[in-house]
Amino acid sequence: MKTRPSSRFSLPVPLSLYLLLALGSVTMFSCSTMRQSSSTASTSKGTSSGPRFLDDIRVNPGDRVSSKNKSYGYTEKAPEKEEKATVNSNADLSLNETTLVRKYATILGVDDNKLHNIDLLEEIDDWYGTPYRYGGSSKNGIDCSAFSRTLANDVFNVSLPRTAEQQYSYCDHIKKSQLKQGDLVFFHTTGGSRITHVGVYLQNGKFVHASTSSGVMISDLDDYYWRRAYRAAGRVPKGDMTKN
Repeated sequence: MKTRPSSRFSLPVPLSLYLLLALGSVTMFSCSTMRQSSSTASTSKGTSSGPRFLDDIRVNPGDRVSSKNKSYGYTEKAPEKEEKATVNSNADLSLNETTLVRKYATILGVDDNKLHNIDLLEEIDDWYGTPYRYGGSSKNGIDCSAFSRTLANDVFNVSLPRTAEQQYSYCDHIKKSQLKQGDLVFFHTTGGSRITHVGVYLQNGKFVHASTSSGVMISDLDDYYWRRAYRAAGRVPKGDMTKN
C-alpha cells in the first residue's frame, strides 16, 4: 500500500534552522548594544564634574553659577561696594609737601588732613636734629628759648623775648586742656619753681623743642619726665600763633 503524502505544509529543516539562528543574532546584538550604552553612560557619569543643567553648565557643591534661563537655587555673588574716596583738604599740596605732611602726621599720631600749616612743618623739619647749645641760636647749636623765638618769628612773624622765663611772663596763661598748635609750654627741669625750659605745642599732646640731650625734637607731654617737669601753658597775646 502506497503512503499518501501529508497535506500539511512544513518548512524544510535547513530554512527553519536559519531563521532561528538569525533571531538569536539580533537578540545578542541588541543586548550587547544595551550593555555598551549602559557602560558608556556609567563612564560618563563617573568622569563628569557634576550634574549638568541648561546651557551646558556643570555645578559642583558650593559653586555659585547662573544660567540664562534659571539659576536653580544658585546665584552670582553680588559685587562688593567700592570704598568711597577720602577727601583730603591737602589735595593741592605738592609731592614734597604731601610727603612732609605724612611724615609729621605719623610722628604726631594724627590724620594727614589735620596738618595745614606747611610753613610750620617745613621750619621744624629744617631745624630737626640741630644740636643743643646753651646760648646758641644757629644751626651749629641752639637752646630752647632761642628755638621757640626763631619758630615764632619765622613762621608767625611774632617777636618773643629771649629767655624761657621772659617768654613765660610775656604770655597769657591758659589751662593745659586749652592748648592749641602754636601755644607755648613751660617746664622746670632743675627741680625748682623757676621756668628753665620752653617748647612750642603742636597737636595730640606733642610739642617741639630743643632738648639738652637730643637737640631739636618732638616730645610728648605725657612722657614721664615731661609730665613731672610741666609747669604751665601760655598763649602769645600779640599776633596769633594758633592760626593753622
